[in-house]
This record gives sequence, structure tokens and C-alpha cells, in this order.
Amino acid sequence: MTHTTRFAYITGICLSLFSALAWGQDASPQTAPIQWGVSGGINHYKEPNLMQLKGPEAGLHARLSHWAEMPNAQFEGDVFLGKQKYTSINSGSLNNVTNLETRWRALVPLFSETVTQEGWFSGLAMHTLWNDLRGTTTFQGTTYGGYQRGATQLWLPVRWSSGDMWTIDAGVLIYGRHTSKLSEVNHSYQDITNTQHGGQYAQLSMKLGLSNGDALRPFVRYTHLADSNTVPMGGKNWLEPESDRWQVGAIWEFAAP
Repeated sequence: MTHTTRFAYITGICLSLFSALAWGQDASPQTAPIQWGVSGGINHYKEPNLMQLKGPEAGLHARLSHWAEMPNAQFEGDVFLGKQKYTSINSGSLNNVTNLETRWRALVPLFSETVTQEGWFSGLAMHTLWNDLRGTTTFQGTTYGGYQRGATQLWLPVRWSSGDMWTIDAGVLIYGRHTSKLSEVNHSYQDITNTQHGGQYAQLSMKLGLSNGDALRPFVRYTHLADSNTVPMGGKNWLEPESDRWQVGAIWEFAAP
């Protein structure tokens, strides 16, 4: 199973789980349907003094709240698919690099025992990332080969919501695994898996209600990951360097059925 197929499979399972949670108890009037949204924006990823990826992305978003079994909890999922331009100061550039990102969160109120959409929330989040850097680039007469990269991360999220307009999200990385399939570049190389323990993200969004009951949610998000551990291979120590990611866009959130 390729990385593309694997991530598509995981995404499909998670979205199916959302649907099952929302519709699996139709007999219960307390069961809330999923609130769906779509988005468009720009994703800019940078490894300082090494490389960057920049380009448009589209997103699919789902949120389940007021579930009869766990009425205080909110379950959320985001899937982003982007096409980006790769630029490196050492190896040239490459167009149409696929970037696939998913985020899954379960949040509960911190200071309320009743159902609420405002105040402080926390819980657990899982993110996945995949880049298809396969292809060749040329720089100063030298040709370089690319490879696939994938990551899975566990985060501690915190949210503050005004309940009607403003939402601030932040998170601290608990644990991450990043795999670089370097064997796709050179058969003498081995695939490298690094672990990550340092990282933070912050996101600011606002809700603008529309006349038909839908809502527009502009957002700006920043994510920082610190250097990973090092893994020896071929007489060198390999690491996943620190990175910064900016995402700016807007979610069109459809009114709940």
C-alpha cells in the first residue's frame, strides 16, 4: 500500500466514523448531525536556510457536537489537500508537490459541566502530514532526486471561544514520528524515522454569519516544529530540521441540517 493510498484510507475511515457517530442513532432526538464546511487558502511551509513549500490548498471540515452519548464533547476533523512549489537553496525547485494534512480533535469544556460552546476547552488531537517530493530537480548542473515524507503527531490542544465570533486555538506537541523514504533517492540509503517532541501551534479564527444560516470563518494559523532527534545512516546523523508553517484561508461552514 502506497503512502497516498494509506493516508486516503485513514482519512476515509475517520470521516466514516464521524458519519457513524452522527447518524448511527437516528431514533434519538438528541443526536446531532455533522456540521460540514469547505475551505480555500494558502499554505507556506519553510525550513529556515534550507527549503520552502508554498501554494494553494483546499479543505474539508466536519464537526460533531451535542452527541447523545457525550453531550459535552466536540469531535472535529479537517482534511487539507494542497499543490505547492518546492524551492531549495541547494537543490533547485519542483512544481505541483502534493501536500496532504489531516487533523482530528476531541475537546471537552474545562470549567463547565453543562453543554456549552463558549469558554475554555481541551482534550487530545492527532495530526498527519504527507508530502510527495518525488521527481528530479537541477541546481548548478547537478540533478537531485526527491522522495516521500510522512508524519503522525499527537498534540495537547487548548481552545478559547467567545461562543459567537472569536476562537483561539493553541497546542503543544506531545510526540511525533516523521518518516523520510530516502531509499527512493538512492537504493544504498535506508528510510529514516525521526521522533519529535518540540512543537507549538496557534490559530485565530472568527465567525461571520450569513443570511442563509451558513457562516464564513476566516483563519490564520502558525505551526512551529523543533529539530527532531538524530538517526545514524551511511556515516551521517540525519534529522528532521525545525520548520515553520503559515496557513491563511477561510472556511465556508454550512448550516446544520
